[in-house]
Formats: sequence, C-alpha cells, structure tokens
Amino acid sequence: MALNHAWSTKLDSNETSTKEQLGILRTEWSSADSCFKTYKYVQAAADTTVANGTALCYTDTLGQVASSDISDGNVNQPLGVGIGAITASSYGWVQIGGYHSAVLTNGDDDIADGDSIILGADGVVDSVASGTAPTSKIVGVAVAADVDANNTVATMISCF
Repeated sequence: MALNHAWSTKLDSNETSTKEQLGILRTEWSSADSCFKTYKYVQAAADTTVANGTALCYTDTLGQVASSDISDGNVNQPLGVGIGAITASSYGWVQIGGYHSAVLTNGDDDIADGDSIILGADGVVDSVASGTAPTSKIVGVAVAADVDANNTVATMISCF
C-alpha cells in the first residue's frame, strides 16, 4: 500500500511564509526525465535569490537555510540545486537528489562526463576529474560534458 502526502505547495513555489514542514523531503517521478527526483523544503538566506540550476550550500545546523554565497556555509555543506525562483528570505523547494539537466558551472569549460561535481564560487559548481579523490563533499556526478555556451552541466545530484 502506497502512502500519499498532500503537499500544500507546488515544486516551484516561492512563499513569504512557511507552508510545509521546514526540511521535509519530497520524492517524485519526473516524466520528462524518466527518473525519481528528491527535493527539500528550505528557506533562502537573506542574501540569496535562488534560480534554476543555482548551486546551494546550507548555513544552519539542520540544512534548512539555503545560500548561494559560499562564505555563508562551506564547500563541505552542499545542499542541492535550485529548481525555480525563490526570493531572499522566502521558502520553497530545492533539488537534493536525482538528475538535473542544467546545473550552473563556473565557466571553466573543463567538466567531463563522470567528473565529481563540487561547490565552486557563489552559486556555481566546479569539478574534480573522474578517478581523482575530491577534497570536499560532492554535489553529484556529471552525466555529460558541460555545455560551454550556457555554463551548465547535466548532473546526477546526491546531496543526502
């Protein structure tokens, strides 16, 4: 028997007050990508505006406040990736697991399929070559080479 949860918000919600339990996880099937994706309900930090593909770190003990400013957190505190707009200090969903087609990169144009994806500068990711041990916790693994023109990379996110 499957359990169903009635969510108060859509995945692209941007609320000025909390509508879900902060930190709750949500897993859904993506028909567009034919895979499951996992999301976390968070609050954007006061200095952070989230957009699709924005790399995020957490700034609090429980991983419930998302920031694109790496100095607010740490490279070893990857939270996930933005899936839609969340304005500063507002609440919404970020992706913490599964395939994301366009994670924002630092523009080095050096990410290959299979590279470890780590937090880079503010709101973007960098990479560590496949077969090399990363020195920080990974956001996920690149599943294609980066798209140089867009400064994005398709990534299998694993921020659990």
